Amino acid sequence: MRVEDAAALVPADFAARVAGFAAEGGPAGGDWVAALPRLVAEVLAEWELTVDDGAMTGHCSLVLPVRRPDGRAVLKLGWPHRESDGEHLALRAWDGRGAARLLRADPRRSVLLLERLTSEDLTEQWDEEAVAVVAGLYSDLHVDPLPQLPALVPWVGEILDRPAARRVPRRYVEQARSSLRSLGTEESAARLLHGDLHYGNVLSDGTDWVAIDPKPLVGHPAWEVAPLLTNRWAEMGTGPSLRWSVRRRVEVVCDVTGLDEDLVRAVSALRAMVGAIWGVEDGDAEAVSRAVTLVKALGD
Repeated sequence: MRVEDAAALVPADFAARVAGFAAEGGPAGGDWVAALPRLVAEVLAEWELTVDDGAMTGHCSLVLPVRRPDGRAVLKLGWPHRESDGEHLALRAWDGRGAARLLRADPRRSVLLLERLTSEDLTEQWDEEAVAVVAGLYSDLHVDPLPQLPALVPWVGEILDRPAARRVPRRYVEQARSSLRSLGTEESAARLLHGDLHYGNVLSDGTDWVAIDPKPLVGHPAWEVAPLLTNRWAEMGTGPSLRWSVRRRVEVVCDVTGLDEDLVRAVSALRAMVGAIWGVEDGDAEAVSRAVTLVKALGD
């Protein structure tokens, strides 16, 4: 494929969004987008792939349905950043158990070849069923930790110490620090975590549900729950309705996994505070408000 033809595969709205990303240990988004058509053309040629359907995009990755000599697959080209550095390591560790199967990887160029799944995710499933499906993946995904991946406790500790933390309610930040200290005593429970498990990151392979797009790290499994608590946020209502819905999702996860409900609520509130700090840094007042609302719903 010519570079000019590869450029036509990159959606304009995706290119515009990623172009605004600041460098995170790799190229700035604009530089990566500018080089993306040549990268696509090179990888298609080197790996003997042909594109056989329209491009799909994630927040920071271009996904191309492709054919290779022995069947169908998807080619994922991701903007290199810290959260994605260990994706290939986690996928190799899982080896298709509970997650999309990795067929080939070039981590230096942030390129992965993956099994092709369906487009069916959990966003239309009954809420409690969707939560139970995701929680049911934990037993396959939460395997022995990989030493190459970042550890949860020091990473979160650095975030809680950022200046932006002073612009969210102090008592919730202090609660978060207390929860983090408790996690620091649970090192024996540390496992490989997906890091971003929610309804949209679980797809059907035609038979089973499997996880995609990990942001892997090493830590306590309770960290995995929080993304489930904000899925289909508007459906949960406000006030007592929201509180009941959030806590019911926690109950379902704990029924499936055996995790302690009090610990899951505390760690989910901790993760919400991380999200609030990021929201402050990004100037996203809605994200800050949602995070604080979630902490209140989780509290006693």
